[in-house]
Amino acid sequence: MPQFTRRVFKVWLLPTSLASYSPVMEPAISFRFSDLPLEIALLILKYAARPTFSQREKYADKNPYATALSLCLVSRLVRRTILPEFLHTISLHRCDSMRMFATTLLIQEVYAIEKSDLFFDYTSAVQRMWISHNDLVEQRCRDSESKLYLNLLVPVLLAAPALAIDWYNLKLVVQIVEDVRTSCADLDADRRHALFPGKTQSLTIMGHCINWDIFKHVRKGSVFLASIPHLTYLANIGTEGDIFRDFSMGLVSPEHPLRAWMRDIPWACMKSLETFSVVYPHLDAPYDILTYIDDTVGLDLHVERLTVSASLFRQDPASFPWVTPPFPVTRPGEKSTPSNGVSFEVTQDRANFWQFFYMWDKVWACGLAD
Repeated sequence: MPQFTRRVFKVWLLPTSLASYSPVMEPAISFRFSDLPLEIALLILKYAARPTFSQREKYADKNPYATALSLCLVSRLVRRTILPEFLHTISLHRCDSMRMFATTLLIQEVYAIEKSDLFFDYTSAVQRMWISHNDLVEQRCRDSESKLYLNLLVPVLLAAPALAIDWYNLKLVVQIVEDVRTSCADLDADRRHALFPGKTQSLTIMGHCINWDIFKHVRKGSVFLASIPHLTYLANIGTEGDIFRDFSMGLVSPEHPLRAWMRDIPWACMKSLETFSVVYPHLDAPYDILTYIDDTVGLDLHVERLTVSASLFRQDPASFPWVTPPFPVTRPGEKSTPSNGVSFEVTQDRANFWQFFYMWDKVWACGLAD
């Protein structure tokens, strides 16, 4: 096994009596990392390779995948061991990161053809994928480039159980999948299933506003949307923060905004939809508004998830049992079900929020939006 580091780990033997304690006691045993049994060393490296999505650190300052990328250079064994941890959650929050990941997939195709030991099946490893861009104006100008990258990403994307995507890239993905399905209409059922595995269990759309019609370009019978059971909107807290503050404080019923959002859902396409959720910061206590809008500080807040049973709503939308006064206030770490088909849940952990132009990627990557 290669020499990973020259650092010496020291094991200290504790005295049997406090009376014999000596502050100048020397270590009894010392060993290098390379002296560890292989199984233990690989477990440590797997743990070290897990990307950290710190709420405080900016990605421009620290790449969450930096440690894993460095460890991949140690040896082929280490690379193959840590890749599942490395690839579990993929965050593509810039056009450049989408391009680099697409290039990596092309390289894997070459490795597969050459039967190289460096080949690794990304499709089976990626469990969660985030795709968004901060600058949608720039993204529209590079539409053809984005479609090229997404064409390469679609096989991995369709196999990931959890997908978070902005509305613009969602439109492109739906279009790409439909085009591929049309071109493969003559394939047998098994080969079509291989192309469209339908493994996406959770579709999350970020930055949604009540007056957006994000599904207006979706054709009826979308094969991508047909098998998704859970749909979530990550609310645009910059434009609609007051609405969610009132939800957290139990001042208003969520019926009006939720009805507006649910009218936008393509029910004819999403035949398997079981739940619809909206996620937003939990603002039930007094807070410093100046800190909340300060992008250099922000506030550490719990995350609230409001979930509606889509299957119950579909049965009779006109008489669905919405929440009535007194409206519930759910506390951190708790879940409440004030009416049949509607529930509130607040995380025990917190995330750092600031009101304007907030990106949800770290909150989602940490699982706080699930």
